[in-house]
Amino acid sequence: MTTKPSALDPAVTERIGAFLRAHGLRRMASRIAVLAVLEPVNGHLSVAEISQRLRECLPAGTPPPDLATIYRTVTTLVEQGVLHALTLENGVTTYGLATDPHHHAVCTRCGSIIEVPAQQLTSALEHAMAGSSFSLSERAGLTLHGLCPQCQAEGQEPRIQPRQR
Repeated sequence: MTTKPSALDPAVTERIGAFLRAHGLRRMASRIAVLAVLEPVNGHLSVAEISQRLRECLPAGTPPPDLATIYRTVTTLVEQGVLHALTLENGVTTYGLATDPHHHAVCTRCGSIIEVPAQQLTSALEHAMAGSSFSLSERAGLTLHGLCPQCQAEGQEPRIQPRQR
């Protein structure tokens, strides 16, 4: 039986600490822990999911950061451009690494989030903006709604959720 390496092993901690310093941020245990959990996800997690994964990866007897600390940490990391936030239609905010520019595709059935590289939608955005006086910021993003590959394979119909006004 092989054991999964901890997300907080010394090599990961050192690498993420160097990443934080390169972004002009102090190397704090809560920041390192949150980034160590989000890094392998290649997607988004809510604060509750981050907290759960931290509890699972911390060594036995090590108390995880409380929810307030995780909220403060993700807020700071969003403000500093390290993470970005995506608020879903159900009001839950999820957080992902602010790596290459991208948009999001959200499954209306299971709620999974797939990141779509920005260059795949560049011409569509340019076409949509042509002739209007509206200008998109560099951080603008689209959220597309549909079925993820797994739900498509299961033959499930999209669940249309009513828009709230």
